[in-house]
Amino acid sequence: MTFFSLEFSILISAFFIIYWIFKKYYKIQNILVLLFSYLVYTLINPYFALILLVYTFFIHYFALLIFTREKKYILFISIISVILNLCFFKYFSDIKDDLNIVFNYLGLDFLSIDIVFPIGISFYTFNSITYLVSVYKKHKVESFINLAIYLSFFPTLLLGPIMKSEFFFNQIFKKRDFNNIDLIFVLLLFGIFKKVFLANYLEIYSKEILDYPQNYSFLELLSAIYAYALQIYCDFSGYIDLVSAFALMLGFNLPINFNMPYLATNLKDFWARWHISLSNFIKEYIYIPLGGNQKGHLRTYLNIIIAFCLSGIWHGNTINFFIWGLLHSFGVIFNHAMPFKLKKFPFIARFITFHFICFTWIFFYYSKLDDSFEYLKACYENFYLIPDYKTFYILIIFFILFIVYPSFINYKKNCTQILQVTPLILKPIIIAFLLLLIFTFIPNEIPNFIYSSF
Repeated sequence: MTFFSLEFSILISAFFIIYWIFKKYYKIQNILVLLFSYLVYTLINPYFALILLVYTFFIHYFALLIFTREKKYILFISIISVILNLCFFKYFSDIKDDLNIVFNYLGLDFLSIDIVFPIGISFYTFNSITYLVSVYKKHKVESFINLAIYLSFFPTLLLGPIMKSEFFFNQIFKKRDFNNIDLIFVLLLFGIFKKVFLANYLEIYSKEILDYPQNYSFLELLSAIYAYALQIYCDFSGYIDLVSAFALMLGFNLPINFNMPYLATNLKDFWARWHISLSNFIKEYIYIPLGGNQKGHLRTYLNIIIAFCLSGIWHGNTINFFIWGLLHSFGVIFNHAMPFKLKKFPFIARFITFHFICFTWIFFYYSKLDDSFEYLKACYENFYLIPDYKTFYILIIFFILFIVYPSFINYKKNCTQILQVTPLILKPIIIAFLLLLIFTFIPNEIPNFIYSSF
């Protein structure tokens, strides 16, 4: 079951009605959120729901231990344990064959098992870390039910955004109102449009070129990596728009996760705009504990490299993801160290930053280093090949988008204001027409979200 399936649409519509029947009783609403979240997760895979339930028990008792003992080493052991749990599920497929060899050698071949990576485990693991740290620092522990609601909260369960425990618990203990209906419709429309329309067509265009780079000219390869850069943004930000709308439908707010990332004028600025919840998590729970920028330039640069390389490895245990993280760390360090800034030339700064980001996306797209080099080799060897004339039109479109992109800064706010002044009788007609238009022209299949594998 996906967010775009008929089953989910029926389920969330029914849940929405039942949920707001109990508007005056937020505690009942909380229980309904818990039950619905586990229902959604169970329908995706019952095994995933069972793992989450068991995991929640462990986090609850880790929190009680931290609360009662108030020892830093207990917090440290708890965090190491949850990280090892994440690593086990995330990287089991890579070590499975080696484990089977050991089991067979020891005569324990009956222990050979297959373990499926539970979708969302990374994000509820990160959420649980923020909770454990909060228990240690603020000496306040939540009930098991409240913790279960937090870790299973369906808008953030699968692909984030990472939501600090204080941010969530500040909202859960009060009555909610159903407001922002126009913003909800805007978020739903843009989420669907970005994912099922833009991201899909961008993937259709870029995938063939990126998978067989030796067959295409440099300009076609360049346009394909531009398309992939837009695809991954539309794919992930489209998801965030959808789940932000779902949360608003329940009276909750989610942390902002994207803020026009390709407006960034340097790498530091990019990470203040891209996957903001992950950037903040890395900064607060990795970079600052390592010493941040308080121990001299060299130590600061080392901390930046460690933080970004860990971010790369989290995305996947391949050398390419490591290189992707390393390149971003070098970009941030360069921004810290360079004696001159390009603030007076924002267009040039954006242009350089965007192309550096596109270069790093090469290592993000390909799982093998050889494939990345094959792409770069094709760029060099096919530099003088004349592309199809359509490529020139596509590159012109990308360039125009790059120029007009800053004008979209407040596009959600502007669209919401337009919808607010639209006569009530016309709103459902307009929304239905836009949805019909989107679903009429979408491809036959809607692929999974790119970040579902992380």
